[in-house]
Amino acid sequence: MAPGAFKMRDLTEACGVSDQAVRLYERLGLLEPVGRTAKGYRLYDASSVETVRFIKQAQRSGFILEEIKILLRTDIRDEHACDEMKALLDRKLHALTERLVELQGMKDVLHSLRQACEGEPGPLCPAFLKLCVPDCAVPDPKGARPLRRR
Repeated sequence: MAPGAFKMRDLTEACGVSDQAVRLYERLGLLEPVGRTAKGYRLYDASSVETVRFIKQAQRSGFILEEIKILLRTDIRDEHACDEMKALLDRKLHALTERLVELQGMKDVLHSLRQACEGEPGPLCPAFLKLCVPDCAVPDPKGARPLRRR
């Protein structure tokens, strides 16, 4: 084994990732072992630890693996790197803002369904009826026929 090199198990323990994640990073071209042992075990070095930690931090920040691949290939000393990063961050922030609006809408619908459940229990669940027949008044459970499930 080369000096300063270590096996996958050591890399996964140092970075808190699974061996499946490391193999995925390799398949996608995000990470490359520095060599192999005589028995074929992958070998990594300190830069591999830095790379995997960068990948995990980028994922926690909302980047997908394809975006991370681009980031890893970016020369941060390039004068255009900062402009490219700003553009990527602007796209990510815009997408996140849209997703938050969508999630707020989902929360409002769920809250409305939950409010439909207030009151005395009856033969039909008002929230279920409201979900099955959106934008309609919830029928009076005493006069409504039960819904049949298929």
